[in-house]
Amino acid sequence: MIEHHVGKGISEAQRRRWVQLMDACADAAGLPDNPEFCSAFVGSIECGARLAGLNGAPDVEVEPDAPTPPWGWGETGGP
Repeated sequence: MIEHHVGKGISEAQRRRWVQLMDACADAAGLPDNPEFCSAFVGSIECGARLAGLNGAPDVEVEPDAPTPPWGWGETGGP
């Protein structure tokens, strides 16, 4: 997944908008509104968006097979 963002030059405004849209989609899909679940979900989305921004910066070299941080309810991961 990480290699899909290489060279994309994702701006901070684009990153924030993606997080906003993912949150809205989660609500529209009827994902649980449990506070712990929401916190884990938003944390994962934020982490992924930050990674996409970092890996999409110009002249960044990434490991093509680098693992994507795991996600799960009640689990932590990421940078």
